[in-house]
Amino acid sequence: MARSRSRSANAHDRLTAQIKSGEFAPLYLLHGSENVSKEESLKALVDAAVDPASGAFNLDIFHGEDMDAADAVGRATAFPMMAARRVVVVKRLERLRDTDARALLPLIENPVETTVLVFTADRLDGRKKLSVALRKNAVSVEFKPPFENELPQWIRRRAAAMNKTIEPEAAHVLHLGVGANPGELVSELQKLAIYTNGRDTITHEDVAQVAGTSRKATVFELADAVGQRKTGDALTVLHHLLDRGDSPVAIVAMLVRHIGILRKARWLRNQDLPRSELAGKLRVPPFFVSRYLDQAARFDEQNLWHAYEALLNADNRLKSRSRAPAATLTQLICRMCSGPSG
Repeated sequence: MARSRSRSANAHDRLTAQIKSGEFAPLYLLHGSENVSKEESLKALVDAAVDPASGAFNLDIFHGEDMDAADAVGRATAFPMMAARRVVVVKRLERLRDTDARALLPLIENPVETTVLVFTADRLDGRKKLSVALRKNAVSVEFKPPFENELPQWIRRRAAAMNKTIEPEAAHVLHLGVGANPGELVSELQKLAIYTNGRDTITHEDVAQVAGTSRKATVFELADAVGQRKTGDALTVLHHLLDRGDSPVAIVAMLVRHIGILRKARWLRNQDLPRSELAGKLRVPPFFVSRYLDQAARFDEQNLWHAYEALLNADNRLKSRSRAPAATLTQLICRMCSGPSG
């Protein structure tokens, strides 16, 4: 995995260098499920490669699901008008019909020197000839979502790009509340940037105020209520989430993460470690350590294992659709919060 991340970083660096230098390859493949960075890189590439004075004549954008392959090939092989190059973009490559993919193969195997041909895809089918040819001949850059432990830093970098500083606690709460979807995180950061107009720093209170009404913001509140074994509070938040249409499977995933932290906190709490070291081992900001230690003290080891079993059973039921989600999750919360609260 580390080697894969390294190759991806090298490909990103190569793309960035070519955009800055203005020396472009004839063929690019931008693929992967992280659409925010992918779309930003596509825009940067197109903006740099297209001469603004003749952009109307030398830029064509197609979409895989409704593309006329003959038209795309014709434009890609045409000479640029009053400029050094043409740029042709084919988005959503995975939606191409097989006949259209075959029509594009000669362009992939023998790129036109005066055209920058760019393909984007959310996913690639490695068995198809077009994918194989692109990987062989194109500058291929994969856009992967950040790992879970990378998200707070990713949020801070995104905030910095908006000329904002986000407090570590605020970044952590935003991550826990909104989830791991980069598109949703950027959307919330944009709202926060507008909300904090005139201030450089985004605080925990700002996140609570702005992101508190977002689709997944109170999943963190649910986990916190379960950690405190407050059944009534947890059920109130749960039903609010379900009424808004939050994913039951995502709710379970968040609770699995929270119980995992509590298990680790329970194991570490008697080791007399500095707060900074505890935070590193739990992978949470130092200011949340006391909260997790307090919640861990409310469970014994048997309670935590029972919570894991309940989560596994709920996940299986939700994925098999054998029971109503609301009933399954209500029963889950009651099981997790039951017993002496210490």
